[in-house]
Amino acid sequence: MAIKGPLTGIRVVDMSQAHAGPFGTQMLGDMGADVIKIEAPERGDLTRIIPPKIESEGYYVLALNRNKKGIELDFGTPSGKEALYDLVRVSDVVYDNFKAGAMEKLGADYETLKEINPKIICCSITGYGPTGPYRDRMSVDDIAQGLAGAMSLCGEPGGPPMRPGIPIADISAGIFAAMGVIIALYDRKTTGEGRKIDINLLDSTMFLMSNHFQNYFISGIPPGPQGSKHPFLPLGAYQTKNGYITTGVMWPQTPKLVNREWLLDDPRFDTIEKRFANRKELDEIIEDALREKDSEYWLEVLQGEDVTATSINTLDKVVADPQVVHNETVLHMDHPLCGAIRAIANPIHFNYGIEGEPSPPPTLGQHTDQVLREVLGYSDEKIKRVHEEIKAHAEEFKKHTRMKL
Repeated sequence: MAIKGPLTGIRVVDMSQAHAGPFGTQMLGDMGADVIKIEAPERGDLTRIIPPKIESEGYYVLALNRNKKGIELDFGTPSGKEALYDLVRVSDVVYDNFKAGAMEKLGADYETLKEINPKIICCSITGYGPTGPYRDRMSVDDIAQGLAGAMSLCGEPGGPPMRPGIPIADISAGIFAAMGVIIALYDRKTTGEGRKIDINLLDSTMFLMSNHFQNYFISGIPPGPQGSKHPFLPLGAYQTKNGYITTGVMWPQTPKLVNREWLLDDPRFDTIEKRFANRKELDEIIEDALREKDSEYWLEVLQGEDVTATSINTLDKVVADPQVVHNETVLHMDHPLCGAIRAIANPIHFNYGIEGEPSPPPTLGQHTDQVLREVLGYSDEKIKRVHEEIKAHAEEFKKHTRMKL
């Protein structure tokens, strides 16, 4: 049984690949939308080749494409372009993350598609936006993070810039794109018209950094690398005898619990302003105390007195954590090639309205015939022509490539 939810009845033509695009359309599929992922014949999504892989399926594809139908179409063939336009006629959303201008060259930009379906909503994710001095530049997550200043905030003070461990530009753009689609769908109920939505990696990353920019706007000083401690709150990672925990230095609880009560009478730390001004010294004293015992001991002591604290888990420990298990954050699916696979569930929870089991990410072109037949009503003969044109164009392309070499 396919997932049914608040977006059941909404059809999304997903032309995106890599991370930002598929991340957002997977969110829509998790909410019940009928997401049809279009991939280039033979090659498919660029991330299919990225290891580690199970069988022929790369981990990116498995992570970002559940609850979708997968089809192969070649837009360089008459039948492929016709099929795309036919899908637009019976769909609500067309979603891509191509370079700016690519959809116009393809003949699939909003101005063209709204002539086919006036209610269509088109959502595009680009690196920098559809206009402007950087419009034609290529971008990926790391590039956007560098330009947006995110990397300047990561690493240890005085050290080199460092990329965050998660692709925040891709992820945030995907989330904002999904949000934009949902807003446009809501707006369409009133206006009866579609919309063009533009999301870019640069703006998305900067929006996540609003607090840091406001700090700069007020102080005039760009924040530097944040290290493992919060820049303004007494929170961060501290070493223990056998590892690290992250905790907050709460006053007066923490000094008492780590057997450093004398800190409460130390004039360096008797006000919050002084504790902030002398934070480096305070952190060193607290960490020196925490190094005396194991993480497990300190977590029991600190959490027992409602001091915020937790272990710093590696991913193998995260998936076995009791709260994660209780929340059913890890999904289990049966993939046609890979067998039993796991994935991370959508974090949006409803008290009702989501029914069915998630479907695994599709193999390349897995649902091509099904979609052409059931969604577009194509005859077997017409489906055969689509495949024949794909094959012929692929052979021609290979010859052309060999000639150039």
